[in-house]
Amino acid sequence: MKTLLVHRYFLVISLAYFYEAPLHACSVCMGAKTGPLADATNGVIFLMLGVLGVVLSLISFAGFTIVRRGKVPVAPHVELISSLPDSN
Repeated sequence: MKTLLVHRYFLVISLAYFYEAPLHACSVCMGAKTGPLADATNGVIFLMLGVLGVVLSLISFAGFTIVRRGKVPVAPHVELISSLPDSN
């Protein structure tokens, strides 16, 4: 398995080295700050940050709720049932 990965890695590196056509990045990657593509990319980045913030806050809220419910004392009827001896 390891040799297969090494061969694939070598193949990708050799293809990239011997590829003759120049590779160019898009205008967003090159640093263009104007244009609809740059505006859309900026909007999507902030959207992903917002979604990430919502997901992380929900995970934190779930953990806080679990900890808070774990600190609640046992109800009296549950404590009574657990204190009764088994009839078996």
